[in-house]
Amino acid sequence: MANARRPADPPPPGHTSGDPAKRENRIVLDVAIGYLDDQIKELLIQDPEVRSGSPEAVHDMRSATRRLRSALEIYGHLFEASPRRSLAHELKWLAKALGRSRDAEVVRERLRDRIEELPAKWRTEVLVESLERGLSDALDAGHRRVGKALKSRRYRRQVEDLERFRDDPPTREPARRPAGTEVAASVNDQARIVDRAYRAMVRTVPGHDRDVALHRLRKDTKRLLHAAESAAGIHPKRAATLARRARRLQKILGNHQDSVMTRAFLASLVAEPSLREETRTACKKILKREEGIARSAARQYARARRTSGALRLRR
Repeated sequence: MANARRPADPPPPGHTSGDPAKRENRIVLDVAIGYLDDQIKELLIQDPEVRSGSPEAVHDMRSATRRLRSALEIYGHLFEASPRRSLAHELKWLAKALGRSRDAEVVRERLRDRIEELPAKWRTEVLVESLERGLSDALDAGHRRVGKALKSRRYRRQVEDLERFRDDPPTREPARRPAGTEVAASVNDQARIVDRAYRAMVRTVPGHDRDVALHRLRKDTKRLLHAAESAAGIHPKRAATLARRARRLQKILGNHQDSVMTRAFLASLVAEPSLREETRTACKKILKREEGIARSAARQYARARRTSGALRLRR
């Protein structure tokens, strides 16, 4: 497995030379492979930190796997279907392995904030211990799962396949097209996917269906953010504007998804027969607060869409 070291001042994802002449001469394959290369390097940088138990490294490695999957989807038409789908499938497995401990960490930090919002009489040691115990179990299970995944032959083979794909990409004819127009088209295709997901979300009623639709919208918006990042070396100013808009929307949707996970944990805890009644009551108060956050997410997103400008990479 190749070793990589973090540069002293790493460039942003998708960064390339700002020389306009060099940008004009590039083909779209250069952009796609450049973005993939950035994320492969990031994955390898985070590998030893994840093995040592760093929560932030787990987050960063998971983000790199998501960006790799996004690139394979956004620029999928450049590559032969079978090897691309195989890589995407394996990256999904890795992201899932990384996800359990990271999600538990997010919920723990969120619940610590919610406890601070409670009136003093509900902020008891019993409440804190009950929440921490359940999440510690999830964190421990997640860390074991991550460690097992990174020690596996499957992971080693995945890294080798990623490097092989990067160094000798199985391309199709569109890969040779000029980067300027083709990158913009690929980014805007993703923007249209976000628009469809938004319209589908608006048609749902609050509750489970709305949560599912917002989750879909969140994933599509995140992919749009990654698409904009990948275009930074070809359309610097326009890509930066689009990325800023997508990031703002993604923050709202991410807060909603964190609330979904937190509510699921609280609901399971409240259902435990052995839970003390005062602790159950405090958990229900936090749950009600989280339900309010979830209900407001769609409204917040709609307001942000109205004020954020067009989600397009203008050519």
